[in-house]
Amino acid sequence: MKRIALTALISRIANNIILTLSPVIAKIDYHFPLGSLGIIEAIVLVSIIISMLSINLIYSREILLLSFILLSVSLILLNMHNVSIFFLSLILAGTSFGVIIPSMTTIASSIADDYHSNARLLKMYTFGLSIGAVISALLEAISLGNPIFLLMAISALNLYNAYFYYLNFRNKAKKSMISFRIIFNKRLWIANMISLPYDIPIAFINVYLALLAHYYYHVSISLGFLYFFVFLLVASLSRYLIYRLELEESKMRIFSAVMTILGSILLMVNNPFFLLFGIIFLGFPHGLLLTLSSLVIAREFKDEKDKNLANSINLLFHYAVFIITPLIIGLFINISIFYGILAFVVLSIGSSLLLMSMSKNNYKA
Repeated sequence: MKRIALTALISRIANNIILTLSPVIAKIDYHFPLGSLGIIEAIVLVSIIISMLSINLIYSREILLLSFILLSVSLILLNMHNVSIFFLSLILAGTSFGVIIPSMTTIASSIADDYHSNARLLKMYTFGLSIGAVISALLEAISLGNPIFLLMAISALNLYNAYFYYLNFRNKAKKSMISFRIIFNKRLWIANMISLPYDIPIAFINVYLALLAHYYYHVSISLGFLYFFVFLLVASLSRYLIYRLELEESKMRIFSAVMTILGSILLMVNNPFFLLFGIIFLGFPHGLLLTLSSLVIAREFKDEKDKNLANSINLLFHYAVFIITPLIIGLFINISIFYGILAFVVLSIGSSLLLMSMSKNNYKA
């Protein structure tokens, strides 16, 4: 169980470094305008989606191993101070994540032979993701001036994940796995809706938090990464609680929606203390909702190939939101930073009200 958490930790550090450090590199090294930084994340996420819809459907041990190796290469290439290599590294990373992320989630929730054991493994896996995110934010804040050593270290650690998941890969079949029965499964789409108030804030935070900390809240970019660290620390605490305690899922969904609304509104105030409290409030639903969404899928799908396709569709939904949200916010940031934050607040509150409506109407997840 500890090894599951460790692999999740390494994976999330790599993922967060690609998604949160690359916009900063694009802004500082290549002078991208603030309103266009959503394009940087969109390149990674579109590559993930293409990979999920093609390479990932083969569900092969060898392809999974190759994806881990390519991810290690992409991390080293990210900070080569060449714009062409920079974009190549983003595409390589996205293509690799498109196979790695759904496969890791599937294997982590399928190692045991019974649902309750797999549910605990999945909770431990998501807790490891949170801890990895916390560590990555701290590491990015410390190494912002010269991140090459951080990138090389994570590149090396990623090879441990390649070894672990290669050994624990069970399914030997190499057939494509499109199934409309799974694609249109009601509980899968309930899982997607549960994760929406998770997706919109993190899509905004990944691209804009560190830079808006400087341009709107008037603190340093390094301190912006420390705000991100606080956000992820709170998320880790909430995931630890969901792992240790048997909490009622419907109540956790409502609590998450309320905290998302409050936290989003606080970000509108041009004050670093309000930013801090808003980030803390948003951290709780970030920790809870991904786990709640993943548990719905783990309960519904038992076959490993079916579960991998369901996890892939769920992740496709995540990444579609991750692409669209920063691009929408970027359009409004081009008018003014305040309007960009206001656009985020509207999207965030809308998704939270939808989640509260689902919980109130007792949708069975």
